[in-house]
Amino acid sequence: MTESGVEKLLIVVDFKKDRIRIHNNTLLSLGSPEFIFLLVNPGERTLAILRSDRFNPRAHRISSVSLEGVKPVELYSRSLIKTLRDVCTDWQDHKSYRLYGDIIPSEGIVRFYMPNALPVKGGEL
Repeated sequence: MTESGVEKLLIVVDFKKDRIRIHNNTLLSLGSPEFIFLLVNPGERTLAILRSDRFNPRAHRISSVSLEGVKPVELYSRSLIKTLRDVCTDWQDHKSYRLYGDIIPSEGIVRFYMPNALPVKGGEL
């Protein structure tokens, strides 16, 4: 928890393993959805996580077991990682970046500004 008592909304983009780690507090802020959809806006250089449903063919299913644990939910997608790398050309291959987000409750979205990413030092994901 932070000093204010509220968990930060957080994801980590890991280029070494082509994965995105979504911390549980981020999913909890969306109401623990069973499905999420990731959106990239290259113009605004944002990544967003949106509540979704099983009818969206591009949605990712989040198991309830994942939400109950303390480990982040991991999504592996070489094509999504490549898209993120193309949007943020200053990001370096074989590194990881931490992004803090803001929730838009009325839309059911958590939005992350990619230019504000912080490089992860060492093994701290």
